[in-house]
Amino acid sequence: MTQRLVPPPTTGSHTLRAGPSRLADVAAYAAAPLWALQSVIWLAAPKVQEQSAPFRITNAVMFVLVWSSIAGAVALSAAAAARMPHMVNAPPSRATRGATVLATSSLTMATIGTICVLLAPLPQVQEVAVAAMTNMLNGAAVLLAASLVVSAVICSGLESASFATKARATSLAAGTIAVIVAIVASGTHSVIGLYFGVCVATLNGVAWFTWARHSSTARGRQDPA
Repeated sequence: MTQRLVPPPTTGSHTLRAGPSRLADVAAYAAAPLWALQSVIWLAAPKVQEQSAPFRITNAVMFVLVWSSIAGAVALSAAAAARMPHMVNAPPSRATRGATVLATSSLTMATIGTICVLLAPLPQVQEVAVAAMTNMLNGAAVLLAASLVVSAVICSGLESASFATKARATSLAAGTIAVIVAIVASGTHSVIGLYFGVCVATLNGVAWFTWARHSSTARGRQDPA
């Protein structure tokens, strides 16, 4: 007797695909206030390190809080960025894989950077941990920006993507690049650089919130009732 092949149910596979997308939305929502928090830190947070090498920690508790917020913002943004090509329904390509790899690499470096933040207050490893933390978080921010730029380019070339989606993807890429510029400018200790950083951090937080809301709303329309 000939057996008839029965296709597997689609609901389960949709749930498997939707799971990471929901986590990406949560990550984007969580990243938003952490980016906005950087504006407060730039304005009001006390100095947590010496201003010259080897940048010894002067306030261990505030050091961990400040740098954990920075590492968290980058890590959560990278987790959300890794799903951006999927969210805009981009067809598989080298560009989409590249965007995902860049975001995943950023997440890995930010995670290592977070571990270094927690180890840095220990006097035995402080100098090494601070140096590693700085390198990891700087690298993670650059990779995050690169991933968002690639995703924005992918999105801009999709006829199926709405103008709102393209605009939000572009704002995330531009905002992240602007944050990196603001971090570099903060080294000059100028008032203009300070207020530029405050504005950029706030706007980047708004950009991530609007992306998270847009993404979750779009996913909600696609989920089965």
